[in-house]
Amino acid sequence: MTRLRREYRVAEFADAHAFTELCEKFQAESYQRFADFDFVKMHHWVVARIENGDSEVFSCWQDGELIGGLIGMLHYYPYSNTLVAGDYMWYVVPEHRGGMVGVRLMKMFEDWALSCGAVHISTGATSGIHNERGMRLLERLGYRAVGTIMQKGGL
Repeated sequence: MTRLRREYRVAEFADAHAFTELCEKFQAESYQRFADFDFVKMHHWVVARIENGDSEVFSCWQDGELIGGLIGMLHYYPYSNTLVAGDYMWYVVPEHRGGMVGVRLMKMFEDWALSCGAVHISTGATSGIHNERGMRLLERLGYRAVGTIMQKGGL
């Protein structure tokens, strides 16, 4: 049996194009697929997340292919000086789900957030991609549900 070699690391500027392609896959699979996808706009945003000290882009590569990623950000609530963290996207391509890729990306994010001084981390299964499965995984990682996201379209 051949053991797969995966590389987990923080994304660099040279990874921005591949990460933008991953974001496009995420958007096409998520509830957000009703909206157009502007590759250039997303690419600029990804580059800003890579270069900005208040965010970090975590990646998993296998044989030179990006198979998963998580974009984490630090912020303050408008009423507080308490640093918290949240993720914008946590995504693993379908053929690599069910293993440890998502778990390891989340652990990288948690370690980074805590090392930056965040005292609270918010995340969720809100993409519409196997939400129940994502919630069960997050619960196993120690997270608890605190709300519900609702949507209404066609207004």
